Amino acid sequence: MNKKLCCFYVNEIHLITMLLPYINERINQATKVITILEKDISESAKRVMKGIQGKKSDDLLNVDWRNKSLNYLYESDVKDKLILISGSDEFIEEANKIINYKKEDCTILDCYEMMQGSSKLQEILDEHDKVVNTSGEKYKEEVFAGYVKKDCGKVTL
Repeated sequence: MNKKLCCFYVNEIHLITMLLPYINERINQATKVITILEKDISESAKRVMKGIQGKKSDDLLNVDWRNKSLNYLYESDVKDKLILISGSDEFIEEANKIINYKKEDCTILDCYEMMQGSSKLQEILDEHDKVVNTSGEKYKEEVFAGYVKKDCGKVTL
């Protein structure tokens, strides 16, 4: 069974800055990271990395922030990896379908731009196990005060 995480960002710099501590932690746990990005954000990643003080692992520096077609996902082994997905709602949805079709256990991190996903916030949260922010994986209720999962029209606690 896949672990489904989500995060919300304002712009590319915010996305990268927010995710780097989490990605670094996962890399330190020997987790391989695959990025499936609809848009190339490599220049923003270079700027953020340049500003980071201290030792950066080679694996963190080697995270690929270029855009990739969904075909790349068909060809990739996702078993036991962290799959970071960012793009339009349709792009994220299609990437998730491909991963689910593969039937390989992995961690999926769907990244939603706030201006795009904010109107669907409840639906997005209901579909994911946890939220990732600068302090790592958090329960949805920790990040969104008052969040209550909706289930078939009924509210569950």
